[in-house]
Amino acid sequence: MKGNSRGPGTQRGVAGPILLLSSAILLVGIFVAFQFVDPAPPRNIVLATGADGGAYQQFGVRYAELLADVGIEVTLRETAGSVENLELLAEDSGVDLAFVQSGLAGLTGGDDVIALGSLYLEPLWLFVRDDFDVEGIADLSGARVSSGAVGSGTRTIVLNLLNAHDVSVEHVDATVAPGSDLKKMLSEGELDAVFVVGDPESEVVSGFIRRAGARPVSLDRVDAYVRRYSYTTRVVLPAGVVDLKADLPAEDIHAVAVTAMLVGRSDLHPALVDVLLVAAADIHGQHSLLAESGEFPTSRYVDFPLSEEAERHFKYGPPFLMRYLPFWAATFVDRMWVMLLPLLGLAIPLVKLFPPAYKWRVRRRLLRLYTELEQLDPNVNPMEGVGESRQRLEKLDELDQQSVITSVPRDYKDNIYKLRRDIDLVRRRLRVEAAEAE
Repeated sequence: MKGNSRGPGTQRGVAGPILLLSSAILLVGIFVAFQFVDPAPPRNIVLATGADGGAYQQFGVRYAELLADVGIEVTLRETAGSVENLELLAEDSGVDLAFVQSGLAGLTGGDDVIALGSLYLEPLWLFVRDDFDVEGIADLSGARVSSGAVGSGTRTIVLNLLNAHDVSVEHVDATVAPGSDLKKMLSEGELDAVFVVGDPESEVVSGFIRRAGARPVSLDRVDAYVRRYSYTTRVVLPAGVVDLKADLPAEDIHAVAVTAMLVGRSDLHPALVDVLLVAAADIHGQHSLLAESGEFPTSRYVDFPLSEEAERHFKYGPPFLMRYLPFWAATFVDRMWVMLLPLLGLAIPLVKLFPPAYKWRVRRRLLRLYTELEQLDPNVNPMEGVGESRQRLEKLDELDQQSVITSVPRDYKDNIYKLRRDIDLVRRRLRVEAAEAE
């Protein structure tokens, strides 16, 4: 029969418009969600260290090496020390991170600087000439004292302690000289006392302890300093720990210690915090004369606001993804969760709505086809001549082609076959009517 000849082009589905609408909704959702995705971490950062050859500069090199392994290039900027580092962070200088001694938060205003944590202890040592009678900081009034370079954290902390004892600062010398020169100036009487901040195993500090003509002084008010300044802690250098054979130092040395902190701008990318603290644990987490293994880095002793990401890191450790994926892969997945979670929330209702929407569209189409079929049925809508029967047969052929609906729900397959049987029934009626009219 003519009405039964159907080619591939006669089959029509009803899922296309629904899929198109669902895809459009998801694309709009992706666009909206993407507005809330954080940008990728920068691949280049600038770290302000300190003077060339100093501890900060040496540690900066190690950070640069470790971060290079995860694809982050670190540019080291040489500075005069902690004070200048803070100024660079507060300004739009291009510096992202810096090493800073604790106790300097009062030098910067606002919330431009955040702390990532304390890295290691930096004890403040007081060395004096052997023939200089002094028991503590309060006895330094009128003495010739080297307090560190202007712009260094050492000088700022020393001046704070001297002011606390009401010791005149006009006699405090900001001598800038290598440790060897300071030792010579002390032993030759050009200086009465020298303040040094550093690890007891460092060349400068151990050199002062070993040098004849100079002696370390235990601070007699360490507990008071620690109570007064929350960013400090008490340290004790046991007798003989530097050199057991020579019994150096000859007695326990009590000192107050600040910490070296890693601080950054408040707009530092959150993903960098975890990778920096992982590197810090690798560099500073070993056992030393002053700290147990794993004691550093820590959230203690910081006097700048601790970043939320650092607080979470110290509480829970590195993020789950960073433990099993490379840094950039973990960062990408973490960023995409912000977009994928709301999209899943949007996709699940769409998936649930798709079957009923699809069934509704099939049912709606069947109703439309039956309405058209009813208009062609001569038993319902009588014909007015032979010519009309031919027109109805042509329209019926078109209707027959439209009745082929692919991929219909199982519940509606019987309806499709019934529709096609009804179309054949109406076709026979039309032919009978046409034959009788002739």
